[in-house]
Amino acid sequence: MRRIGLAVLGLTGLALTACQAVSAPDRSYSLGDGVVSYDDLRREGDKCKASGGTIRGKLDGGDPVQLSNYTCVIPRDGK
Repeated sequence: MRRIGLAVLGLTGLALTACQAVSAPDRSYSLGDGVVSYDDLRREGDKCKASGGTIRGKLDGGDPVQLSNYTCVIPRDGK
């Protein structure tokens, strides 16, 4: 009985993971920590663009001089 319960729990977790992966529209990451310099932003922008993404400022406000306020957004479909 315990094995059946563990199997059901495992399959439920696997199904939820698959649903999350399908529904996630973007793969994005923060650019890091520290004060933004033109060179850092350009370097990170080039790296992001090479991955098919664009640099965007975070919409929740924040300090625009902090590198962590910027995100590389990469659409899943490559567009």
